Amino acid sequence: MAYTKPSRRDVLKLGAAALGTSVLGVPAAASSHQTHPNARFALDFSDSAHVAPNTAGSAGWVTDRYAPATFTTWEMNGEDTLRVKPDASGATSGFSAYQGKKYLDAGGAYWHAGDGSRFSYDFFIDGFVWSGEPVRTGFWPTLGDASGAISAYPIMEYRTGKASDGNPGFYAYVYESDENGDFAGAKWEYIGLPKKLKIDPSGRQWVTIEAQLHELDDGMGSALKWRINNKLVLDERNYNVFSPSTQFLEFILNTRNYGETGGIISNPPLYYDNMVLTEPR
Repeated sequence: MAYTKPSRRDVLKLGAAALGTSVLGVPAAASSHQTHPNARFALDFSDSAHVAPNTAGSAGWVTDRYAPATFTTWEMNGEDTLRVKPDASGATSGFSAYQGKKYLDAGGAYWHAGDGSRFSYDFFIDGFVWSGEPVRTGFWPTLGDASGAISAYPIMEYRTGKASDGNPGFYAYVYESDENGDFAGAKWEYIGLPKKLKIDPSGRQWVTIEAQLHELDDGMGSALKWRINNKLVLDERNYNVFSPSTQFLEFILNTRNYGETGGIISNPPLYYDNMVLTEPR
């Protein structure tokens, strides 16, 4: 069946619940029912436990900075997903403008996943609903040194053109070093939408993002290799951190709040799926 782009009236009539159904021509994410050898966790959001708070006896989510209005499982085109919607009444600038939650092991413990570990997830780019909307969202995998202290917050974030001076695509937060290898500063690195990714920012599609913790050439710690749709987009081994990283500690899902924006779906919801951490054995 040919895809017919819905009008604003169609979307408002159907409501947010219809976004992602075959009526609107949205493809499904990769099947949630997959096996993941050596997985520390594998969340397909088919169970409410996958969005539950962290407890003394079970892994779960803890609010980071400011809680989003919605953080729940959601059926989308026959697949279970994670639905996140910012709280538009919250701050729109400063530290708390980012809203999100971090996933921790039972009792709020870090994951301590070492070199060679891979963290991956699916993310839905909705160029139609986001048309003219400012959107900034992504995961912040926290890295730690050998002692378990936080060493870096590498970030992979997607931004719409409205949120990035007309330059939609992916942005990575990296740490720079000086000629002595010491920390010199941090910056956002523009990755954009390389042709090899085959991503249309005005279209509607799922993408798979992976962060692999890879040992540095000198053996002094590890850094991330980022892949999108199985294509390498950034090798952070060229960047230094505060101290040599050796492990994943936690995984923070953050979204920037812009308040009620007045678009097709004001303050639009965001969708994630298939969040997996694997560690070599």
